[in-house]
Amino acid sequence: MKKTKKILKGFGNGVIIILLVIMVILGISTIQARRNPNQIPSVMGFSPMSVLSGSMRPMLDPGDMIITKRPTIENIDIGDVITYRVGANTLVTHRVIDIIIEDDGVRFQTQGDANNTIDQSLVAPEEIVGTYVFRIPQGGYIANFARSPFGFILLILLPVALLIGNELKTSIFKAS
Repeated sequence: MKKTKKILKGFGNGVIIILLVIMVILGISTIQARRNPNQIPSVMGFSPMSVLSGSMRPMLDPGDMIITKRPTIENIDIGDVITYRVGANTLVTHRVIDIIIEDDGVRFQTQGDANNTIDQSLVAPEEIVGTYVFRIPQGGYIANFARSPFGFILLILLPVALLIGNELKTSIFKAS
C-alpha cells in the first residue's frame, strides 16, 4: 500500500512539473507574441506552429502541431521541410525540392507533398522562419484551445489548482 502511494505521489509530482513547464512555455510564447506580433514565438530556438492545410499530407495533417527550429541556411538540403513567410501574415510549410544559386544569393524551390505542382515563387533565406523537427498529431487543436481563455482555465489553471490543492491538503493533514 505504501509503495502504491509513493508511486502515485511521484506521478502527481511529475504531472505538476510538466504542467508548470507548459505554463512557463505558454507564458513566454504569449509575451513574445504580444511584444512582437511579426515574429514567431520560440523557446530556446524552437517554435510550435499549427498546420492549417493538407498540402503536406500524408506527412502532416491539418490540426497537427509542428515544432521547428531556427534555420541555419547553410544546412538546408533538398528534401528538408521548411516553414517560410509568404506575405506579412502567412506561413507555409513545404519541402525543399531544389536549391538554386543566383547572382544575388541562394533560393529554395519548394513544393507541398500533396501538391501536383511546384510553388510558383522561390524562397529567399530571409523568408525562412524554421526547419521542421517533429510533429505532434492533432496538437494544433489542443494548443489553439489552450490559448483560448476557457481552454487556458480548463487545461492549465484548473489541473494546477487541483494538484496544488491536493498537495496543500496532504501537507496540512501531515502536520496535524
